[in-house]
Amino acid sequence: MGGNNDQLNVRVDYNVSDRQRIFGRYTHWTNLSLAIDPYRTGICQDRCEENFNTNQFVFADTYSFSPTTILDLRLNYLRFHYDRSPKSLGVDLTSFGWPASLNSQVAWRHIPTVVPQGFDAIWTTQGAGSGIFARNDNYGVMPSLTQIYGKHTFKVGGEIRRLIHNYAQSNVPSGIFRFNNLMTSANPFNPGSTGSGFASFMLGYGANTDSNATTPSFTAGQQIYGALYFGDTFQVSQKLTLNLGLRYDLQGPWSERFDRIDVLLPNAENPLAGPTGLPLRGRLGLVNSPDRESRNPTDLSKTMFNPRFGFAYRLADKTVVRGGYGLFWLPSDVKWNDSPHNNIINTIQTPWVATLDGGLTPFNRLSNPFPTGILQPPGRDASFQQTLLGQGISSVISDNPYSYAQQWNLDIQRELPDGTLIDVAYAGSKGVHLPAHTQNLNQLPDQALSLGTALQDQVPNPFFGLISSGTLAAPTVARGQLLRPFPQYTGVAINENTNRNSSYHSFQMKIEKRLPAGGTILASYTVAKLISDTDTLTGWLEAAGGTQWGDSNSNNIRGERSLTSFDVPQRLVVSYVLDLPFGKGQKFAKDASGVVGHLISGWGVNGITTFQSGIPLQITGPDLSNSFGGFSRPVNIGESANTTGNAQGRLNQWFDTSVFREPAAFTFGNVSRSLPDVRAHGINNFDVAIFKTTRFGPEDRYGLQFRTEFFNLANRTQFGSPNTVCCRPQQGGANSSFGVVSSTANFPRLVQFALRFTF
Repeated sequence: MGGNNDQLNVRVDYNVSDRQRIFGRYTHWTNLSLAIDPYRTGICQDRCEENFNTNQFVFADTYSFSPTTILDLRLNYLRFHYDRSPKSLGVDLTSFGWPASLNSQVAWRHIPTVVPQGFDAIWTTQGAGSGIFARNDNYGVMPSLTQIYGKHTFKVGGEIRRLIHNYAQSNVPSGIFRFNNLMTSANPFNPGSTGSGFASFMLGYGANTDSNATTPSFTAGQQIYGALYFGDTFQVSQKLTLNLGLRYDLQGPWSERFDRIDVLLPNAENPLAGPTGLPLRGRLGLVNSPDRESRNPTDLSKTMFNPRFGFAYRLADKTVVRGGYGLFWLPSDVKWNDSPHNNIINTIQTPWVATLDGGLTPFNRLSNPFPTGILQPPGRDASFQQTLLGQGISSVISDNPYSYAQQWNLDIQRELPDGTLIDVAYAGSKGVHLPAHTQNLNQLPDQALSLGTALQDQVPNPFFGLISSGTLAAPTVARGQLLRPFPQYTGVAINENTNRNSSYHSFQMKIEKRLPAGGTILASYTVAKLISDTDTLTGWLEAAGGTQWGDSNSNNIRGERSLTSFDVPQRLVVSYVLDLPFGKGQKFAKDASGVVGHLISGWGVNGITTFQSGIPLQITGPDLSNSFGGFSRPVNIGESANTTGNAQGRLNQWFDTSVFREPAAFTFGNVSRSLPDVRAHGINNFDVAIFKTTRFGPEDRYGLQFRTEFFNLANRTQFGSPNTVCCRPQQGGANSSFGVVSSTANFPRLVQFALRFTF
C-alpha cells in the first residue's frame, strides 16, 4: 500500500490595461495509489493499483467597457487519464482447473472472485479483479455580461460544455461465483438454519444470482451541454432587495462515436414470436436505425427552465427576513448507469447457470462454469438480437422524464444588543422524477406466487434450439420463467428510470458570537427528515448510505418509500476560534516585551464539536420470494425493534432481534426499506487545536506558528453498524451475529504537530 501524489501549478495574471485583465492557469496532477495486499495473496483489497493523471488549462479575460458594464469570458479544458489494474493481472486460469479456452475469452485474466454466503466481505472490497480504463476530455466556454443600471444589476450569460468519456470497466472480468446454503439445505424453498454456503462452495454447487463474468468494450461516449441564464438583483428600497433569475438548460443526451447505444423497446415484437408462435413482446433496438433514427437514446428536452426567486427584507436595523425558491434540473451525466459503456451491447455478462430449478439440483459446476464459452459484447453487429436472447437485458427508454428538484427556504436573522447573531430558518426540497439505477420489468405477477413450489417444476422449453446460452438453452425450463412478462429473457429492466420522488424538511438554527478579546463561537443545529423511494446513485463514494440496485417488489414501487439510508434527524456542530487574552495587545500583560512577551503572546485555541444522530438501519435476509426478479425482506411481528440504554451495553444486541422473522416462502415480507426507529450509533466527537504564533522582524513582518491538533480528543468510539442480516428462521436456528456490533466507524484519538513560517 502507499503511493505518490504530485501537483504542479503555473498561473499568469496580466493587466493589459486599466480596462482589461487576463488570467491563465495550468495544473498537472499525478497520483499513484498502490494496491493493498497485506498477505501477498495477489487478491488486493479496496481498488487495486490506480494511476491518475490530469492536465487542466483555464483562461479568463475580463474587460470593463465602463464602470457599469463588464464582460467576462472563461475557457477551460481538462484531460483525465485513469487506469485501475488488478493485482493478479495475467494469471493463468488453467491453474484453477478451467479450460484453456477461457484465457483468451475473458476481458483480462485475474483470480476469480468466490463468495460463499457469510463471507461477503471478500466481494465488498471490489478489488480482486476490478479494472478500469478511462480517458476523458472536458471542454468549456462560459461568457457573461454584467450591467449595472440604477437599482438593477443585470447579469446575462451562457455556457457550452463538451464531455468526452472514453471508458471500459469490469469488476469481475474472470467471474464472480456466489454460493448460498440452498444446495446443501434440507429444503431450498424454506432452508431455515440448514445448509452452508461454504459447504456448497466446497462441492462447487453455486447460486445463479449475480454469478457471472462481465466483459466490456472500449466505448467513446459524448455529451454536449448548453445553457443560457439571466439574473437581476433589484434594490427595490433600502429595506427590500429582490433576486430574480431564469436559466435555460439543454442537457444533451449520450451519443457514442460508433453509435454503439441501445434502447429498450418493451412493446415491440420479439424475434422469437414467429418461430415459437407465442405473443412475445420486448427487445432492444439501436440508435441511428429504423428502431430509433436519432443517435441519442433519449429525447432531448427543450423545456428545462430553471426559475429562481429570492428576497431580503430588513424588518428593523438588526432584523432581516430572507427567503427563496428555485427549480433545478439534475445533470444528466450523474445517471451513469445509462452511459454507453454500461449498455449491454458494450458490456455483457455471461451468467453462471449453476442451477435450473432454484437450488434443487446443480447444473454447471465451478470446475467448468461456462461450458459454452464467455459472451463477447456484440456492439452493432447484426447478431446482437440473437446474442441477447435468453440473457438479462436492460436499457433506457427514450421518453424517460428528466429529473429536477424544487428547493425553498425562509430565514430570519436577528442581531442582539451584545452582538450575538441568531439565525432561524426552515428549508425544504422535493425531488421529482428522480432516477433509480434499475427497475425490473420481468418479475412474476404477484398472483403467480400462489403456485408455490410448482414455479420451479421443469417443463418443456419452447425456446430450446432457438437460444444458445444461459438457462433458456436447456431442454427444460422452470415453469415460473414462462409466466414472466418477457419469458424469452432472464431479466428486463429500465436503466435510470425516473419515476421516483423525495421529500425533505428541516428546521435550522445558528447562533454566532464574536468575542471582544478576539475570536468567534458558532453553533449550528438542524432537525430534519428525508423520505424517498430511491437512494443515492453513488453510495460507494459517500460516508453513509447505500446504492439501491433494485426493488424488493417491482410490482409495488410504493413499498420502497421510507426514510433514506442517510437520513440524519438531528445534528449539532459547535465551532470556535479563540485568542487567549494574554500578551501583547491583549487584556492581560499587554505591555509584556522581550522573551516573556514572546512566550505569553499569540496563544489561541480552535476546534469543532459534533453531535449527530445515527443513520437508519436496513434489515436484510435470505431471499425466499421465488419471484423471478424481486427479493424478500424480513417480517416484523408488529413490534418496534428499538431498545434503550448506552451504546456499550447494547453491543451484543443493538436492537430487539426477536421481532423479526424470515418471511414465508413465496412472499416479500413486510419490513420497510429502512427502519423508522432504529439507527446506527451517532457521532460524539471533539476536534481541538492549540496554536502559538510568534511575530518577529521589522514591523513583525515574519511569523512562526506552532500547532498541536487533537482529532477525537476525548477518544470517543463511534461504533459501526450492527449486523443487519436477519434473522430468526421459521423453523429453529438463528443468525448468531444478527444485531451484534463488531466494528467501529471512526478513528481513535489522533495527535499531530505542525510548524508554519509566514513572511
